[in-house]
Amino acid sequence: MASKPGIYIHIPFCVSKCRYCAFLSGPADGDTVKEYVRALERELCSYKDELADRVFDTVYFGGGTPSLLEPEAIKSVLDTLRCCFALEEDAELTLEANPGTLGSTDAEIRERLAGYKAAGINRLSMGAQSMDDKRLSYLGRIHSADDVRRDFRLAREAGFDNISLDLITAVPGMSLEDALWDVEEIISLGPEHISMYTLQLEEGTALHRAWERGEFELMDEDADREMYHSCSKALEKAGYLRYEISNFARDGRMSRHNSKYWDMSEYLGAGLGASGYVGGVRYRNTEVMEEYLQGRARAEEHVNTRDDDISEAVFTGLRRRDGILMSEICKDFRKHYDDVWSEVLSFAEDGFLIIDGDRMRLTDKGIDISNRIMALFV
Repeated sequence: MASKPGIYIHIPFCVSKCRYCAFLSGPADGDTVKEYVRALERELCSYKDELADRVFDTVYFGGGTPSLLEPEAIKSVLDTLRCCFALEEDAELTLEANPGTLGSTDAEIRERLAGYKAAGINRLSMGAQSMDDKRLSYLGRIHSADDVRRDFRLAREAGFDNISLDLITAVPGMSLEDALWDVEEIISLGPEHISMYTLQLEEGTALHRAWERGEFELMDEDADREMYHSCSKALEKAGYLRYEISNFARDGRMSRHNSKYWDMSEYLGAGLGASGYVGGVRYRNTEVMEEYLQGRARAEEHVNTRDDDISEAVFTGLRRRDGILMSEICKDFRKHYDDVWSEVLSFAEDGFLIIDGDRMRLTDKGIDISNRIMALFV
């Protein structure tokens, strides 16, 4: 069921491009960053009248590397948001903060984190990715495992009590023991939230080009799946509930913002290349910096049909541990999917899906072929 809307803000700047990264990001000088923040605030203000009746309860600064922005810039954007929109008093305000970008000394890092805290940021999402320096170097990360430990410790000292750490599995050359060691190292830090992603080879990335040159082989699918399930079990044993295929939380600290993508909630997307879903319209902003800085943000729009909403709700909802309530998606759900219902029942009979009254969800086996199952509903 949809929740209150959220706001996603894209910060497209990085120190350097990671070898696996296909996100819209790149380097920029100080003047470009300042001009970008001004353009971002203009775009946000342009929605003021259209969204005057909305009350937002999450803001998420993603990237790129948002922690390259000075705390004053983050504060300026948040002040603009508070001026233009209604924000819940207890809104979840997340900043992606990559280790190695917060400063070179403890004093510098403390000052920067204190600045983000003072601006209103109350949740950090840190891209650890691995706790092995060789793997970090292979992935093109600019930080070390010790940087992760240091930045996490200093974030705690700065008062952040809601921290998420990202982790990548199925890295070429990674063994099951390597992956479980990474997981245990991350668990030992004690974050409230862990996102664990299987490495994806995206066209146009340095890693994909290396694969095309034959420099490494992809991990065997069975080994990949064994790694995912073994790591998931280790996380759940440590008290982290898997509430979505790639996301684990303890003490109920699920990502309120990311959950909006899986329950068909509205979200305003602002910034270069950002996507949004507001008023039944899905849109995407331009990926051309010059256009964006000139105020020509919107590139594409699509008005969702009823069929679009239904298929998207199933596709995203089945990623959640609890799955979907079919009657919430449409009253005639069974009839709507009459042409594929026999295949749906076959997946259930074979142990890939559980249909319990009105609820439908994937089993652990079903997660391994989730794309095949979800394709039925598109």
